[in-house]
Amino acid sequence: MSRTGGFLVTKNKNIYEASLWLTFGIAGFILTLDFMGPLPNYELGASFWPQVVLIGIILISTSQIIFQFFFKPTRNYDSESSMVREDKKNAETRELQIALKLNVRTVSIFILPLVYVFLMHKFGFFLVTPIFLPLYMLTMGVRSFATIAYVSVGVFASIIFLFVYLAFTPLPQGAGFFHSLNGQFTGFFQ
Repeated sequence: MSRTGGFLVTKNKNIYEASLWLTFGIAGFILTLDFMGPLPNYELGASFWPQVVLIGIILISTSQIIFQFFFKPTRNYDSESSMVREDKKNAETRELQIALKLNVRTVSIFILPLVYVFLMHKFGFFLVTPIFLPLYMLTMGVRSFATIAYVSVGVFASIIFLFVYLAFTPLPQGAGFFHSLNGQFTGFFQ
């Protein structure tokens, strides 16, 4: 690690995060190209607003990456004493450990919803969501058991109330045996 190691850790972390957002934006934009064209009651079509948001994500992510490459800190490390350098070296080691931990957490925050959607189509909403909500809250840094329990139950109940009772919208029921099991849950909640 160089003299500006702490800066490099922060810079690399920012580049990784912006790259993830850029990849997400490009992938989403490509997926919206298959949306249907103009609708009878909305001339711009179903893809217009998602594409506007995704283009914004792409532009902001690209500008963050460019900013990280062209702007560097201005510090003079040569005039520092050896004790200050040792303290900085220890701080840089701690920063690196934190950055690695944050990178795993950042990747988990992006990957976990994708796994959730995949599992929801295999096992159904009623079986996967009660596991996903607390797990995602733990990933986001919530450590209070009571908060995790209350928020998970509240969000789960709100989704069921909104979609099953008010909108009569079927939630994903899974495949095979899980389809009939989730169907029984739907019948129970209706």
